[in-house]
Amino acid sequence: MKRLICLVLAALMIAAFASCGGEKPKTENGATEDEANYPIPENNTFVSSKTETGMRYDMTLDRYTSDFNAMYQKLGGNPKEFPYKKWKKIKTEEQDNGFVYDYYALTGGEIVLTAAVDVDSLQIINLGCGITAKQFNKSENIRQKVMTVCGTMAAVAGGYKEDDVVFFGNLFVDTIDSPEHCFWYENSIYLYSSENTSSGETTMLFRTIPAAQNILNDWNLQDYKSYWNLG
Repeated sequence: MKRLICLVLAALMIAAFASCGGEKPKTENGATEDEANYPIPENNTFVSSKTETGMRYDMTLDRYTSDFNAMYQKLGGNPKEFPYKKWKKIKTEEQDNGFVYDYYALTGGEIVLTAAVDVDSLQIINLGCGITAKQFNKSENIRQKVMTVCGTMAAVAGGYKEDDVVFFGNLFVDTIDSPEHCFWYENSIYLYSSENTSSGETTMLFRTIPAAQNILNDWNLQDYKSYWNLG
């Protein structure tokens, strides 16, 4: 598991914010037009920040973990799988503008959750879910579990309800097959990245990052609604 954490963090560090554009193929397991009802957040969970995306989540790691487990349990998950006390600080980074944040990781079976936290406010600036491709492809149950965890991560971070978890799980599935592996949806960027190691191991990482509205155009991001030509 320590090796998986290292692989996930390596993928996190090298993944760039891709510029999304062009025609996107629809995945077999992704959302359909009927399913894409575009959930609306129930709570505002975003505040301005000095991060390069201009926003952070208005929640600490403690609150996020508590809310995540509460929603995950409603969906049939085991809340003891991702306890707050198992978050481990991996490293500290500083951006060019002096913004300092810590990287955290939490292991739950074959899945690793990641979080970057502002050291001053203790609020979250991005979240991730990582797993090796070998484990992801091991069974349909594991794939569905990963998508449930990813969907729960996005729903809790964005202020949505448990009914919206499937939508965000499908959104993450679509990032796998989209050419640029990223989408914009309601003040958040959704990213997929993978990293192949010298030993032949492949790590998959799904992330959600809060972002100010201007980032959509400034970074030429693909709006998920336009992906389905319904927005």
